[in-house]
Amino acid sequence: MDLVSTSFLVGFFGDLTLQIISPRFGGPTGWGLTPYFKQHGKAESLFIAGGMMALFYIIYLYVFRLPPNFVYLAIYGVVLDLLFRWFRIFPSLDGYYGYLNYFWATVWEAFSMVLPFLIAKIFVCS
Repeated sequence: MDLVSTSFLVGFFGDLTLQIISPRFGGPTGWGLTPYFKQHGKAESLFIAGGMMALFYIIYLYVFRLPPNFVYLAIYGVVLDLLFRWFRIFPSLDGYYGYLNYFWATVWEAFSMVLPFLIAKIFVCS
């Protein structure tokens, strides 16, 4: 499976995981994600997350033509997270950005960008 497809699946199932665990472990606001899930609905947010992850990888690989590696993908994730926070690209994520400080939000975005590459490496190497 290619990186774009893998990134879609990571976004889709990552969102599903957040929908399941955020109400139980994320406090009364579900790590600030409850308003986001209410606005977009359960199914729509799955496809938003999957589509955004695929789009991020398409831009990274085919527009910027950057090589897939852990460091570049992590930095790319941090930059994306900062852009989304500063320019409110998704105002429905204001609760999330209000709940998480800059450090933790960028750590999770860097992890999200690296995870598809890690999965691809594991399955290609095995």
